[in-house]
Amino acid sequence: MAAQGDHLDCVRLLLQYNAEIDDITLDHLTPLHVAAHCGHHRVAKVLLDKGAKPNSRALNGFTPLHIACKKNHIRVMELLLKTGASIDAVTESGLTPLHVASFMGHLPIVKSLVQREASPNVSNVKVETPLHMAARAGHMEVAKYLLQNKAKVNAKAKSQYQKRSNFLKKGLPVKIKMPPRSRIGHTNMVKLLLENNANPNLATTAGHTPLHIAAREGHVETALALLEKEASQACMTKKGFTALHVAAKYGKVRVAQLLLEHGAHPDAAGKSGLTPLHVAVHHNHLDVVKLLLPRGGSPHSLAWNGYTPLHIAAKQNQMEVARSLLQYGGSANAESVQGVTPLHLAAQEGHADMVALLLSKQANGNLGNKSGLTPLHLVAQEGHVPVADVLIKHGVTVDATTRAYPLRPPSLVHLRSFDTPRTQWPIPVCHFLGAAVEFEDPKPMGSLSSGESKKLARPLILCSERNV
Repeated sequence: MAAQGDHLDCVRLLLQYNAEIDDITLDHLTPLHVAAHCGHHRVAKVLLDKGAKPNSRALNGFTPLHIACKKNHIRVMELLLKTGASIDAVTESGLTPLHVASFMGHLPIVKSLVQREASPNVSNVKVETPLHMAARAGHMEVAKYLLQNKAKVNAKAKSQYQKRSNFLKKGLPVKIKMPPRSRIGHTNMVKLLLENNANPNLATTAGHTPLHIAAREGHVETALALLEKEASQACMTKKGFTALHVAAKYGKVRVAQLLLEHGAHPDAAGKSGLTPLHVAVHHNHLDVVKLLLPRGGSPHSLAWNGYTPLHIAAKQNQMEVARSLLQYGGSANAESVQGVTPLHLAAQEGHADMVALLLSKQANGNLGNKSGLTPLHLVAQEGHVPVADVLIKHGVTVDATTRAYPLRPPSLVHLRSFDTPRTQWPIPVCHFLGAAVEFEDPKPMGSLSSGESKKLARPLILCSERNV
């Protein structure tokens, strides 16, 4: 308390009565740590003169010198260095005093440390140098000074850009305010690094280049600075995404437009076959969709499973996106690898308005997938009465048969559905389908032979079997 309050006489008196000079708190802070934190030069000098350990470590490994550098107390810092404090002391996370001062933007402290031969290229446990710290926090003058003193501009850290560093938050015994996420993307800092021969195409372990990061954050000026220094738009992340994919994913339409103006391929397919248009549709970014379509983003592009962007829009009930895709020629009858059309997906999910839209654009309501399941089969399985209504009104066949039926033998299901009088059917879809079938037909619903029963199923059979 005496050290914290700068009560010099009290400190001397306590020491005179043999108070423990390196007594520690629960965080292993000594009186010298406290004096360094508060900038109490006179108290720190008395403590050091009386034998306080200049390199005592707090629980997180911080020495009094780390704290003096963090708080920008240059007189205390110089005093500590004169009395044996280690300029290369590291915390539990590998931070040197220069790391701390660089992150905080304390240029006089940084200069003093470098002049005393503190290395600007020493790394913490994440292989981050003081230049990483200054760049992350946007401290231009500190970065310039470090670069002038042989800091390596292309030093590569382990941490990825999206993992906001919390090293100082964990490493300091007092709370420290971290830069807000919106400050990621310092255009002037990027230009400074590029002017000092930073490689714009170096990637993180996940494959993200600076251009990917600028696209993710929506920083147009930063992206432009990178492009002007020949940042490659062909670079892909480990997931196969270009910078345009990333801009599409996060809805950064201005960055996407910039990338296209600088030659980005609007239909570049990633490892899974996903194009920027697939990605924009999946994340429901209509403005990006409308940007890509007239610039060569193909609504016919197929992902690895054969899905077009319209498949995705139909499944997710994105009406405006679907209209845009259809306007630019998207096919309502496009089939996936499994023979699934957008109409199958919309019907299965119960999206009646989407089903109506697709049918109005010549979607084939009787088209079966590889197993022969039509949209009506899927509606029957899921119990979507409004969708069944739309399909029936558009004239789809109600007794279409599947090519295979892996559930239970449909002959038994067939009997189950017809042994019960129609008036006792409790389930809406069965009622609906039953009303659409002529029961006086000699083979109502296509009576099945024993051989057929293992292969064929009709919508009414499916809805009865599933009790929907």
